[in-house]
Amino acid sequence: MKIYSNHSLKNHNSFKVDVKAKYFIKITQDKDVSEFLDLKKYHKDIFILGGGSNILFQKNYPGTVVQIATKGINVIKEDNTYVLVEISAGESWNGFVHWAINNGYAGIENMILIPGTVGAAASQNIAAYGQNIEDVFESLDAVDISSGKSVVFDKKAMKLGYRESVFKRELRNKFIITKVRIKLGKNELIDTSYHSRYESLEGELSKFASLPYNIRDIAKAVSIIRERKFPDWEKVGTAGSFFLNPVITKKELIVLQKKVPNVQFYPIDKLTYPTPDDPKFIHADHVKIAAGWLLEELGWKGKWIGRVGTSPNQSLVIITQKGATAQEIIAFADKMKADAKKAYGITLLPEVNII
Repeated sequence: MKIYSNHSLKNHNSFKVDVKAKYFIKITQDKDVSEFLDLKKYHKDIFILGGGSNILFQKNYPGTVVQIATKGINVIKEDNTYVLVEISAGESWNGFVHWAINNGYAGIENMILIPGTVGAAASQNIAAYGQNIEDVFESLDAVDISSGKSVVFDKKAMKLGYRESVFKRELRNKFIITKVRIKLGKNELIDTSYHSRYESLEGELSKFASLPYNIRDIAKAVSIIRERKFPDWEKVGTAGSFFLNPVITKKELIVLQKKVPNVQFYPIDKLTYPTPDDPKFIHADHVKIAAGWLLEELGWKGKWIGRVGTSPNQSLVIITQKGATAQEIIAFADKMKADAKKAYGITLLPEVNII
């Protein structure tokens, strides 16, 4: 464990905002957690940090930033159809996806190239291109900072929702996630359902692969799409998609369709991509709207104001030039929100955690 005072967070957030933490503690081994629990001096205003890929620090942090950087991937149970894998919370999510693909384990290949750590992925309840972490999530271990007690959280206890979990709400910064358990398949059940206004997994796959597709094919297709849509977070200040896809009622959808007839919408339970006549919609009271689609209709794709702009390939992705401040980023995002509210009556909520 390493402890720093007045430590710069510029290299610990993907927006590269140059702010400092009063204390910064990096946990690299399991034993570091218990050592940290004994250091009560650093327990005021704790903020638990993973890879920093979904964070926007507005100013210097007055308390202790604890970064989880533990490593380890182990198969703890398996049979002919599946493996149960236990991963240290500080492992790279993208690294874990590559590990699974290289070992022939299916279930997370569509979620390749998502930045951040495994612990953060579980807390954030990530999903991408038709796959959802909640479908493979089994449980995780987390330590209560106040009591030092280790607690097992199963799927029910996680209270998973759209980009939500108990660790983003009532238990935020109160627990340190240490281990995550994921169940992966040995038999490939691939998901090629993703489609949007511009592209689809099936369309991308058809350019270089032939049926039957395998998990390596899927990962390659998703990688091509992501690299086309999203900038390299190691080279450009960004946190990926800045806003959540808004959830509206079906009545609101009907009103919206009068303004934008081809608006994209999806079920709210998970990140799935059915056609509008799919039975999933029949009994649903709400739907998710593609926020990026709405913003593009308003001319936000590739737009810049000063040192802050959006990707030329995806209007939902805010990017920055060197030296951009949090205040500039927030002001830019507020203008996007105001436009969406004025045009559609929809309030966009940030997916990025603004601290």
